[in-house]
Amino acid sequence: MVPNPIGPECIRVTKVYDWVVLTNRDRNKVQIPEECFAAIEDARHDGNTITATCSEVVGTRSCDFIGAIPANIPNVPGAQIVSLAFHVHIRVQFFCNGEPLPGCNFVVPVSFMDEVILCFPEGTEINCNIFDVQCTVVLNQMLGDMVVLDVTMCKDVQVEAEVKLEVEAKFCGPRPIIPIEEDGFVCPTPRFPQQCPTFFPTLNCDCQGAADFSGEATITVTEGLIGGGLTTGQLDLTALVCDQCTLSGSRIQVTFLDTLGPTPIGTPDAEGDQSFTFTANDFNQPTCVIDPVTGLVTGLTATGTGVITPAGGVPENATFTLILADVDPGLDTATLTITGATTTVIIPLNEAVNPGLEVEVGDCERFPV
Repeated sequence: MVPNPIGPECIRVTKVYDWVVLTNRDRNKVQIPEECFAAIEDARHDGNTITATCSEVVGTRSCDFIGAIPANIPNVPGAQIVSLAFHVHIRVQFFCNGEPLPGCNFVVPVSFMDEVILCFPEGTEINCNIFDVQCTVVLNQMLGDMVVLDVTMCKDVQVEAEVKLEVEAKFCGPRPIIPIEEDGFVCPTPRFPQQCPTFFPTLNCDCQGAADFSGEATITVTEGLIGGGLTTGQLDLTALVCDQCTLSGSRIQVTFLDTLGPTPIGTPDAEGDQSFTFTANDFNQPTCVIDPVTGLVTGLTATGTGVITPAGGVPENATFTLILADVDPGLDTATLTITGATTTVIIPLNEAVNPGLEVEVGDCERFPV
């Protein structure tokens, strides 16, 4: 099997600098062709029932960039009010007692103009498209030879540029619309495309941390894994909390092989074997520890849920608490407490007793000036 480890990758991609979804609903009066209007009037005069439908003509969606002016958002260089025009063609058809009326199948254009605040720095481009169109004919609002169409249009607008990134990725979604202020101001134009970090994308975490250890360790296992108390074995622990300052970039994986049982290392069904594995699957926002003198983040506490699987046992849901302290030189500590329905595990690691322990904790200023 070819190894497939998770790690940073350098890729050339279209970077999304901003992304919003817009929805327009409006009633448009459209002219009924002369031949069709005459047929409708004749049918009504004879006491027939007139109905109508409207639908999008496939392949007619389009979006035009009109222009942009600076937006009045303090401390966000690159934010602009962008004007866009969206177009689609709608087919309208009238029926008499359910049968198509002659000359009453025609196409009309429908357009919407939008203004939206976007992070739109120099060097980026607007990519907009219509992803859904709904239409209804409002027959009770026919005005002479005019008919009213109720049209809803859903649009996707992104600001993009091609860049090279080192990434560990997750899915993301659009942000809420920002109300447009009446007054604007001229903001400086950056030389290169710069992100608008104050409103897109939103940083999920205030601090981030990592711990890694592989080697012999003494831990506490009570109530559940056969036996109890202190036990020594081979421990492999990897923890990432808010990797790249993103909560979804968090993971904890623990494997412990008990070496003190009466059977070979890792035998799952041996009496007295206290081996187990643990995988975290959900993380809460971590609590950051800040040094009052330096103002730097020196530790964090992360909590969440996961699954612990004892040797020879059934996987059970568990909660966890991970406490990391980045104290250089040589005083790093990592403590992981896992509490399941029948099992409690405490893993206390410190660099002095457990050589090879690596702990890194910091704030989320990922790109130093």
